[in-house]
Amino acid sequence: MKLTITLPDILPDEISQVINKVKAVFTQEGIAVELKPETLSDDSWDNLNIDEIAVDTGRIDFAENYDHYLYGIAK
Repeated sequence: MKLTITLPDILPDEISQVINKVKAVFTQEGIAVELKPETLSDDSWDNLNIDEIAVDTGRIDFAENYDHYLYGIAK
């Protein structure tokens, strides 16, 4: 059995120390532990797939009149 822990590289030192203690406990129990840095692109917008989150409202003028549809303001 192998446990892989993926961590962001922006963790404070205190958290890293806790993670290393957890790794030591698993290692004592005979479970291999791998700590991997999280790999993200520089910009989260690069990972966004608009087709997955888009919602068809059925309104062809939604972009022009979004305040009307969202807040009830006159068109």
